[in-house]
Amino acid sequence: MLDLTNRTMTALLQEMLLRVTEEVNKRDGSLIKTALSACAWVIEGLYIELIDVQQQAYGTTATGGFLDLKAAERGVYRLPAVASVYQMQADLSTIAQGTEFADSSNYTWAISSDVLSGPDSEGLYTYTITCQTAGEIPTPSGDLRPLSFIAGLQVARFGSEVVPGRAIESDSSLRERYEESLVEIAFAGNIAAYREKILELTYDIGGSNERVGALQVFPTTDANGVRSGGHVKIYILSEDLTEASQELIDAVQTAICPMYNGVAVGDGYGWAPIGASVHIASVTTKPTLEIDVTVLLVQGYSLSSVVPQIDTNIKKYISEQKAGWTTQIAQGIDTAKVIIREAFIYAAALIEGVADVTDVVIKKGGVVSVGSASWNTTGVSMEWIDDETTVINITE
Repeated sequence: MLDLTNRTMTALLQEMLLRVTEEVNKRDGSLIKTALSACAWVIEGLYIELIDVQQQAYGTTATGGFLDLKAAERGVYRLPAVASVYQMQADLSTIAQGTEFADSSNYTWAISSDVLSGPDSEGLYTYTITCQTAGEIPTPSGDLRPLSFIAGLQVARFGSEVVPGRAIESDSSLRERYEESLVEIAFAGNIAAYREKILELTYDIGGSNERVGALQVFPTTDANGVRSGGHVKIYILSEDLTEASQELIDAVQTAICPMYNGVAVGDGYGWAPIGASVHIASVTTKPTLEIDVTVLLVQGYSLSSVVPQIDTNIKKYISEQKAGWTTQIAQGIDTAKVIIREAFIYAAALIEGVADVTDVVIKKGGVVSVGSASWNTTGVSMEWIDDETTVINITE
């Protein structure tokens, strides 16, 4: 790539003046210098545009639509924004799909399923409701108000989250997947091909689109984790790197290698090549993670004033380690694992108001792990850190 950063107006003007005979007045304010200054200014602008053209021609520096075009050459496309889907509880057994509601933040939602269950002990029925604005939004809660009159409706409120909203894929994420496609050459049936296809597809789960967030492929491995030719074992995680639901597992199984009478026969009716029996699974064990941190506070600070930030820092570190597992997998590291280290917990707890961290104890599944604890994925099982069973205790 040409280095054009030194092609400034000053440098260009100097070069031009060197080509003018000394018999001509070239001092400031002279006719020739004034004229050439305007030319140099225009030419500098052209060089600036040329620098941008160069940058947009390479995947490592392209941005926006230019990066989209570059990635498309490798069959890699930017992931679109995904709308949030929640359960809605209402006191009517029949509300038409498409009926619109608004939440307290004035986001519009539409019923996206027929009634799923009910009535419960409160006489409420459950539906799914989809945000009409794709992307990440503030976590909704509380009551919903209908945008048109619904006879008999007294109660309409949010239930649990079904599909988290997701913003359109960033340049950095798309670039990472593009560069990954250059390293791993996919062809039918190899590990890179399974990864590429499963991560690329969108799966219809109860009327909502879901994607796989990460996966690990074990070739020549059957459903029980035993080495066996003609079989492939694949562990998947949901888009937010949590345990995949059975619905998502079934959807991926159907797309890649449909089951017949509970058996993945490998007859070629899915994406997998003929003769490859592919078995899709998710997390098999979720050992509890407990972290005990003892701190020495600076005079004037209370434990309650430092706990929220320490808790946030530790959870962020855990999330980064889980995301790091996906990077190891993408790099072809078949021994990839999530490792939680005491040293990084110490660092996460050393915030303003903490004079020292006097002790850190990490327990995996109730057993103390000295120095660090690791979560492994093998052909037989997949261990994973569950946020809901992670306990962080901070004391002084």
